[in-house]
Amino acid sequence: MLDIEKIRKEGVALIEEFSKELEGVPPTEETHYVMDVRNVCREDASGMLKETFPQDLKKIVPRWEDGFVVSEKGV
Repeated sequence: MLDIEKIRKEGVALIEEFSKELEGVPPTEETHYVMDVRNVCREDASGMLKETFPQDLKKIVPRWEDGFVVSEKGV
């Protein structure tokens, strides 16, 4: 049977211990980016198509019809 009081005490002790550990962490500025690079754009260029792309695609696509890939309709 669950001992609710025991679980509550252990939870409170765990939170207090975690709070004490966090006291040693220095404050930092809030960040959302892994790198300090924002709004980076590449120059437009024509795409590269490997010569073997059609053959590679045919190997992994399960169903073709009239030269087109057949797939399930998305919702």
